[in-house]
Amino acid sequence: MGYPDRVTVCISTQVGCAMDCGFCATGQMGLMGNLTAGEIAAQVVWARREAARLPGSTPQRLTNVVFMGMGEPMANYRHVSGALAKLTDPAGMRLGARHITVSTVGLVPGIRRLASDHPQVGLAVSLHAASDELRDALVPINRTYPLAVLVEAVAAWRAATRRRPSIEWAMIAGTNDARDQATLLAPIARRLHAHVNLIPLNPTPGWPSAPSPPSRIRAFAAELTQRGVNVTVRDTRGRGIDAACGQLRWEYDRSGAVRV
Repeated sequence: MGYPDRVTVCISTQVGCAMDCGFCATGQMGLMGNLTAGEIAAQVVWARREAARLPGSTPQRLTNVVFMGMGEPMANYRHVSGALAKLTDPAGMRLGARHITVSTVGLVPGIRRLASDHPQVGLAVSLHAASDELRDALVPINRTYPLAVLVEAVAAWRAATRRRPSIEWAMIAGTNDARDQATLLAPIARRLHAHVNLIPLNPTPGWPSAPSPPSRIRAFAAELTQRGVNVTVRDTRGRGIDAACGQLRWEYDRSGAVRV
């Protein structure tokens, strides 16, 4: 993803995902396997080469890596940690750890390990709901690590790393885009000193809901801002090729066999 001031690559850590978030196409397909540390790092090697070919008068340099593609990074922690070591090795790829962010839907043990093993790496939490009842429905891992436990883990991560976490929030029409959710989200974000990214839901097969209309997103963002929260409406990239947030998945033919 090319921007005027940076080039970012979004990489995957698994084939499919076992977290079963219904609005995510990857979650709809289930888990098919883990990527190795080498396979994870190889995506960055490829992206670094491709960044130099982006349109422009001068070659561009890959600056940022986000572990936000297919899969739940904390569910493949051993290989994710190995990939982080490869990417930040001064004798290897030499990427700055502060330019790398790992995303999670809320696997608390992984958050704790990340703080200890890679304290300079950023953390993004896919929250999507600020009440346990709604989050249980949208993000099933919440039944294992409910909001109170998750928030404590992120607070401990922030205390250990002194870095600001991000909260990712898919805006789903009529589901999590009302004022009551913004009201519940605001104190969580303030306590964590977090930046909130609002992401219009990307269409996926198997999920009937639509993205929130722009007016509803603006109202949600305004409510958070009024309550002292830093918030951004995320730019959508890759929707046209089913590569935007929540869209990465395998396709199935009529016989059920996987095809690339």
